[in-house]
Amino acid sequence: MAKTLKAMLLVPYIALVSIFFCYCKSEALANASRINGFTTEIIHRDSPRSPLYDPSLTREQRLSNAKKRSHDRSRGIFYGRQETAQATISHGNGAYLIKYYIGSPPKPTLALLDTGSDLVWTECVPCRTCGRKSVPIFDPGYSTTYNEPSCGSPQCTEYEESVSCDVRTDTCGFKIEYGDGFRAEGTVATDTFAFESTEGGFQFFPNIVFGCARDVFEDNSGGDNGNGIVGIGVGRASLLSQLGYDKVSYCLTPDESALKSSTLHFGSDAVVSGWGAVSTPMTKRDFFYYVTLEGITVGNERLVFESPVLDQGGNIFIDSGATVTQFPTKFYYDYETAIANSINQVPVRNFQNWRLCYSGPISLPRITVHFKGADVEWYANNVFTRVNQDYECLAADPMVVNAVYGDVAQVNYLVGFDVTANTVSFKHTKC
Repeated sequence: MAKTLKAMLLVPYIALVSIFFCYCKSEALANASRINGFTTEIIHRDSPRSPLYDPSLTREQRLSNAKKRSHDRSRGIFYGRQETAQATISHGNGAYLIKYYIGSPPKPTLALLDTGSDLVWTECVPCRTCGRKSVPIFDPGYSTTYNEPSCGSPQCTEYEESVSCDVRTDTCGFKIEYGDGFRAEGTVATDTFAFESTEGGFQFFPNIVFGCARDVFEDNSGGDNGNGIVGIGVGRASLLSQLGYDKVSYCLTPDESALKSSTLHFGSDAVVSGWGAVSTPMTKRDFFYYVTLEGITVGNERLVFESPVLDQGGNIFIDSGATVTQFPTKFYYDYETAIANSINQVPVRNFQNWRLCYSGPISLPRITVHFKGADVEWYANNVFTRVNQDYECLAADPMVVNAVYGDVAQVNYLVGFDVTANTVSFKHTKC
């Protein structure tokens, strides 16, 4: 994402931001060295277990909203690059939520998780423009470990061109602007972050640098998108870097799963290995994790992937914030045709905003995604998604440029990112 609260991924253009760390990293690293790794839960925003779940919406409406968020995200990334060095996307277009705790004593908050963002921020009291939320926003006044770094601190001076300093109060400020007009402004801060471990108890990390947003200017989308962003993408300010780990992975359940949460793993818990695990080279660029897609085989037909853009060794990025997979237009039509030709059933074309749907049980041939050095098999729930009780539809769309590997394609896969070895790994499992 690369930044959003929205990107949902989330990839905002930073007008002024100094949410970075320096000396605090050493303490976070020291803490992380005592904790080799841990696992915590994440929840799809449309799961009945999610505090953002809206029971008044039908599944068709929820998926339509998710698809729109995916498109807004991709368009923002593309068009933002025409004008700026940073990519921009709409806020609030993430797919998975992480619950974590800030302060001493720890207070819960909720954020959109984003593999395409290196930013961590949350709404804070007092916030004159924050809307109603499903989780209370953070009040720094109740935390004994909350701190706002001074203008002369390493956090405020490490990235000179993005520093915003209020000389009257000797504090660092930040301002984040998104492609849809949403923006958040506030103070750079540090505090203790805590995460619930799936093994029980909490894991604590002191002196995490984050943005404490006190003015949040919404767009017209409405709704509850959580209280902020937790970026685990490329960058020294991302949560992954600040916790001191070089590996992160997740295992995504379908959005309708009410019985199980998805999982997010750090450090030694994030290793993807064993029978069935495959790895492909990764290129880190613009906050995203890029890989090289060479083609897709549908049955006996191999489709060669040709992208109009090759980003320094990668032509598609792995996105936890986009629901559908997006291909360049020509390749998409080849892929859609191959899928339709392989199914012995009359398709339903252009149902709502879905291009290829079926009303009966679907029997698919073997579908293999060929990354550089790694073959990943797609199963039915990676190719189609159930839109309503009548139709299952192809979870892919054509796009002008950006190729995006969406979260439906990642369901029931352990997907791991190793930022030291520069690899992305996949292992099919029952998440």
